[in-house]
Amino acid sequence: MLRKIALFVLMLMMFCAVSYAEEAPAPEAALTESADTTEDLSARENAVSEKEEELANLSAKLADREIAILQREKDLASKTATITAKMREISGTSTVLFGRETQVNEREKDLMAREAALARREMAFAQESQKFTDSTAALAAREADIAAREKALADREAELNAKISAKEAADKLTEREAALTKRESEIAAREEAERRLAEIEKKLNERETALNAREDSLTAREKAVTDQEQKLSAQAASLANTESEIAKREQDLSARESNLAAKTQKLEADTNAFTDRDKAITARETETAVKAAELAELENLIKELPAFNPNNSTEASVILTYQIPAEKRRELIAMQRAAYAKYNAKQITNAFGDYVKAVEAAPEANYLAAYWAALCAERLRNRRDDAVTWVNKALEINPNYKPAQELKARLERSGKKR
Repeated sequence: MLRKIALFVLMLMMFCAVSYAEEAPAPEAALTESADTTEDLSARENAVSEKEEELANLSAKLADREIAILQREKDLASKTATITAKMREISGTSTVLFGRETQVNEREKDLMAREAALARREMAFAQESQKFTDSTAALAAREADIAAREKALADREAELNAKISAKEAADKLTEREAALTKRESEIAAREEAERRLAEIEKKLNERETALNAREDSLTAREKAVTDQEQKLSAQAASLANTESEIAKREQDLSARESNLAAKTQKLEADTNAFTDRDKAITARETETAVKAAELAELENLIKELPAFNPNNSTEASVILTYQIPAEKRRELIAMQRAAYAKYNAKQITNAFGDYVKAVEAAPEANYLAAYWAALCAERLRNRRDDAVTWVNKALEINPNYKPAQELKARLERSGKKR
């Protein structure tokens, strides 16, 4: 496709060069049939050149759009690869999360089993604690009974002290001491049981703290798993949206490819038409050569006319007196006529720009275009300095050019009035 476009642009450049070569000058002073034919041919060639320029612009825009479409296709391919990689990463992450969830479930089962065992041990401890409480209550009752018996014994001892001998009193006291020793051993056993109970309570508290910590850790893990599940759901939704966008873009690309194919066929048809037109132009070159010969004869006739003086004329025929190649003179005449048409149509700004381009095309010879540029600048607002510059340019090329001399004098007078 790019080769076809390059071939089309090359043919377009060749055609433009031929169209410039086909523009034949015609003096405005000579109103002959040859001049009219040349003007008609120049107008038609200008129209053809404009259409060819439009086709060249369309071809350039089509090439730019093809490049943009190729770039977008590359971007779409890279994005598709990126999305595929992300889907693989998400799949791997899902597998890892599933494995972690399995491990968490196993740990939860283990923890539940350990908690059940701990509950059973707590129940057994509660039973032992109840037994200990019952034993403690029985011991307290027994101690109260012993205290009562001791009191009764004391009373009895007080009564017997007077009745029994010192030996009997000593025997009673020995028995009392034995009972007290037994009571002390029982109290020591009770204190040992209470100490063991405190240790068991301490261990239970530690185990309860550990269970609470494990429960908090398990809650945090459950929250993390829930968050990861939500993220995976969001990523899946985003992936579905991305896939729908990609499908839509693929449809757009297919439509653009169809449109581009139609435009390519049209461009090929236009290329074939231009090929046929090139053959027609080749045939017209022969006619143009004949007309150029006729124009050369007309130039010689104009030079031989005694009434024509290029230093006094403002017509396009002045260009025929320039000492430049004939092709350049024909080009300047065409530019002069185009600018003069805009000047007559009151398009002074556009005419000024065309006259400036005509001077720049032959700065060493085209004093006529410099004069007309100064004349246009004189008619425009705030362009007096430009008018002076261009009239000086005309006199610099041809100091004897009377229209420029008169215009410069007029500009000087108007400047003094200001």
